[in-house]
Amino acid sequence: MSDAIEQVIDLRRIESHLIHSTIAQRVAHTAADESFWMIADHDPVELHDFLIDLGLTVQTFIISEKEFRVFLGKIA
Repeated sequence: MSDAIEQVIDLRRIESHLIHSTIAQRVAHTAADESFWMIADHDPVELHDFLIDLGLTVQTFIISEKEFRVFLGKIA
């Protein structure tokens, strides 16, 4: 996906009950060795096991106490 907008999932704008399905759908449309970003307003540590189970590598960057950016790569 070449569009930069499509390369970011902003969890701050998604209702909590839709987060898992939104992420799973994005992963389904991600080829092996592709990556995308996720943005949250809190540490998304509760999603870590879910993300690993989807076959993603996870690297979290703390931007501020209210902004966390997570780099997600799909494992080949």
